[in-house]
Amino acid sequence: MAGSKLQQEETASRWQWMLFVVVVPSLFAAFFLLLIAKAAGIDAVKAKQWVDSVPFVAEWFDWKKKEKTLANTIETQQQTIKRQNQTIAKQKKQIEQLKSELAAKDEEIARLSTQQQLPTQQEKGGGQASAVDVISMYDAMSDKQAAAILAKLPEDEALEVLSRLDSDKAAAILEQMPAEQAANLLSSLHKWAGREEGAE
Repeated sequence: MAGSKLQQEETASRWQWMLFVVVVPSLFAAFFLLLIAKAAGIDAVKAKQWVDSVPFVAEWFDWKKKEKTLANTIETQQQTIKRQNQTIAKQKKQIEQLKSELAAKDEEIARLSTQQQLPTQQEKGGGQASAVDVISMYDAMSDKQAAAILAKLPEDEALEVLSRLDSDKAAAILEQMPAEQAANLLSSLHKWAGREEGAE
C-alpha cells in the first residue's frame, strides 16, 4: 500500500516537474518574446518575410508546396510520354501500311513492264529481239522475284517465258512458286512442248 502511494506521488511529482520546468517557462518565454517584439515594433508580416528569406527555414516551410508542384510536373510529363508513345505507335502502323502498299505497287509495275515487253502472238515474227531482251531480264532476276512476277502474268505469257528460259532457271523459278500453281504451269508447259513438237 505504501509502495503504490509512493509510486503515485512520484508520477504526480514528474508531471509537476514537467509543468513547472518545461511548460510554464516556455509559455513565459513566448509571451516575453512577443512583448519584446511588440515593443520593438516588429510586424508579424515582416517576421514571416524574414523567416521566408532564411534559406533552410524557408525551404522547410515550403517543402509541401514543392512536393505538390513536383508531383504535378511528374504527372504532366508522364501524360506527355504516354501521348508520344501513342503517336509513335500510330506512325509505325502507318509506315507498315505504306511499306505494304509500296510492295504492291512494285509488283504491279513489274507486271505491267513485263506485259509491255513480252511479244504478243501477232508480233512473233518481228519481235524476236525484244523477246530475247525479256528473257535476259528474267535470267538476271532472282528466282523468287521472277516467280512472283510470273505468278501475276496470264498463263500463256508465263508459259512463253518459261519455255524460252534455260531449264535450270525455269526449274528454280517454279520451285519458288506455290506448289499448285507450279504444277499447273508445268503441266501446261509439257502440253505446250508437245504441241510444238507435233507442229514440227
